[in-house]
Amino acid sequence: MFFRLIKEKPIKLRTQYLQGVFLCLTLLPSYAYSQENKPTELEPLKAAFPLSPYTHVDDQGIAYGFLPSLVSTISERIGRDIDIQVMPYLRTLHALKTGQIDMGFGLLVAGSSVYPPENIVTASEPQLILPTSIYALPERNIQIKSLEQAAHYRLGTVRLESKAQRVRRTVQHNVYYYKDAYSLGKALQAHHIDLATLEPVSAQVVAQELGVTLERLYDYNHLEIFPVFSNTSPRIKDPLAFCQSFVETRVEVFKDGGFEKILKDIQMPYLLPYYNQAEILPGHCHLTTPKSVGRAIQKNTSR
Repeated sequence: MFFRLIKEKPIKLRTQYLQGVFLCLTLLPSYAYSQENKPTELEPLKAAFPLSPYTHVDDQGIAYGFLPSLVSTISERIGRDIDIQVMPYLRTLHALKTGQIDMGFGLLVAGSSVYPPENIVTASEPQLILPTSIYALPERNIQIKSLEQAAHYRLGTVRLESKAQRVRRTVQHNVYYYKDAYSLGKALQAHHIDLATLEPVSAQVVAQELGVTLERLYDYNHLEIFPVFSNTSPRIKDPLAFCQSFVETRVEVFKDGGFEKILKDIQMPYLLPYYNQAEILPGHCHLTTPKSVGRAIQKNTSR
């Protein structure tokens, strides 16, 4: 039918008609290409955080909590959409290295092999500095004044490092590892362990969730939390510059009261004293290298 209609038209009209059809057919692939192949720097960024007292997931699979709220506030101010998903911590570090995700939050624990891998972009100062402490159920009436005393008890902690990393340091046979703070709290409640290592935010949230009281026995260390960015993602044109912009915007959010409002909205005002108000200078962010990772390990071990 299509070709019969063309045949019945005058030659001049038929030629113009064919030219129009071919022009449309020529433009369609170009239009489709422009829609499907936008510059990767304009795509929404991908952020991933582990399930924790700082990040929760609702029934629809949407992440919420402190970290999602903070990142969403910063993304609005810098004008770059950031999609947030939940991912185990060790998998997040691998995804950052391969460029599958664009940002997460790194952890640094003094005296352990928990450190960011090489070839990712990190902030030079942590966003939060929290004490890590040993907790117990009050009814156990346990008294701890040192780590040496804790060695006589079954001690639970959240797994933040791989088995290979744990092998590099002295293995403590009384230490039991759990996937998250909730699992750790349940184990303590069920008397599968005697003591638990937690920072104050996780301890408070876990106590509320389980309906128990946790007694803070001994502060033995500290935990640093800082933003980390992929150096291989096609969606970030200049990772160092983006990290600098992200951190500077976070400082603005803190100074104008936005940070405190987030904590109030999610009912976590007790996190405010642990915010690190260090001065942010140009060149604040840096790329991790084998040497910098080695120094971090040596520094942590010496503390």
